[in-house]
Amino acid sequence: MNRQHPPAADEVLCGPQGLTALLKMDRHNMSWIRYPSHVSPDVEDVIAAQSIISRCMHVYVALCVPLSLVTGLFNLSVFIRDRTRLKVLDRLLAGLTVTSILVTLLSLNAAGRPDYMSTTNLGCAALSFFSNICYFTAQYLQVAMLVPSFLPVSSGYQLLMRPVASLAAIGGCAVCSSLIVVSMLGTSGALHATTMCQVDPLAAWPEYEIVKFSLGFALALSFQMVLFLLHATQPAYSDTDSDSERWVVLAIALNMFACRLFFNAVLLHRAQLKLRQDVGSPRDELLMNLAELALSGESCINLVATLLLHTPCRIRLLGLLGRLTQRCRRGTDNSMPLSRVGG
Repeated sequence: MNRQHPPAADEVLCGPQGLTALLKMDRHNMSWIRYPSHVSPDVEDVIAAQSIISRCMHVYVALCVPLSLVTGLFNLSVFIRDRTRLKVLDRLLAGLTVTSILVTLLSLNAAGRPDYMSTTNLGCAALSFFSNICYFTAQYLQVAMLVPSFLPVSSGYQLLMRPVASLAAIGGCAVCSSLIVVSMLGTSGALHATTMCQVDPLAAWPEYEIVKFSLGFALALSFQMVLFLLHATQPAYSDTDSDSERWVVLAIALNMFACRLFFNAVLLHRAQLKLRQDVGSPRDELLMNLAELALSGESCINLVATLLLHTPCRIRLLGLLGRLTQRCRRGTDNSMPLSRVGG
């Protein structure tokens, strides 16, 4: 009587399905990955790369963080005071202002670079989740801002006229996108293990970088191209308010495109290294840190552009500067008689 023995493990792995499972397992096994600065034998390259990122972080923390917070809070106060008269673009800019302030605060986790923050996988996943929410929210808000500026008579503009529904839809899409991306971190089996953390964890699956690029840059860029094509094919529509506010929209769009193009190019390069199971060089690690820094600096530039180019914020700023100038002049005039008497 012939007994059918179960196939051996080697035979299972040699089959088509077993080979696919093996390749998938290898692709998702990130236990081999290390930071190049920790394993590279090129000590001089490591020191040079760490020196560059350390100096850049000092400049960012000393200049960009205070400027971003002060500018963001000032812009936010303007939007809150004018909350009963906010237009569609004003509400979107207010949402982008809040998002930019949060990005600035979350970016402080990298203040100690070139050293990485040590935390658990759960804490790192939480940081990545909230940072990605801000990342996607800013991108989706920027795309939505193009609608009132370039398609003010379209059906999309009518949807944005409902502030609660439009902002809830943008926030919901950002949360869903962040959940999809964070689900590819690959750390669900060791949530309490200690790891070195950054916003985009090094040990995440290669799909993490690819999906983040697709949802946060490629998809948004496709929508922007469609909007520009629709704007080019529609009859000319002239509006003084729309023309004046178009500059702030263009400035934010160009800034975000430049920063995110650099960031996503480096992100895809890191995914390529992972697929080749290559640790990379200290230069690759430096580029990733600089790309993350550029993404944080993007928020600062957006806030400054809103302050200088958005009419309500610019008027409030000029009024504040005028009042400060008058007070300084009054103080000088009051001190003149005292100085003369003393003389």
